[in-house]
Amino acid sequence: MKLASPTRFIELRNQDATGNGWFGAKRGNRKHEGTDYVAYPGEEIFACMAGKVRIGNVYRNDTKMKLIEIENQFGFHHYRVQQMYVLPNVKTGDVVTKNQRIGFAQDVAGYHNSNAMKNHCHISVWKNGLVTDPEPIIFE
Repeated sequence: MKLASPTRFIELRNQDATGNGWFGAKRGNRKHEGTDYVAYPGEEIFACMAGKVRIGNVYRNDTKMKLIEIENQFGFHHYRVQQMYVLPNVKTGDVVTKNQRIGFAQDVAGYHNSNAMKNHCHISVWKNGLVTDPEPIIFE
């Protein structure tokens, strides 16, 4: 299955002064379970796939930074995509289509008070319950 880009143009965050945005990058004693796509605050963010929406919070103790989770079944495969740092314009329970605008990029760099971080939308993908690198399956 091919996923759509969350932004109009694909630009990976890669490495900046605050860390690496690629799948598998070290995060202390864990690994980054997604890929970061450069997204400027207020930029439109699009659904990477069609499916049913759940809105959540990125951080347990803070409701400001949001995530949009989309789930769907394609043949024998179950997919779940989390698109983080997105102010949603959809609601939990909505069904969205691939490439539908689902919200706007939040100011994650400002949230972390970092001029050195490239603002981004984080994408995590699970296929049949296993986290997988989204970069090879996301296309413009």
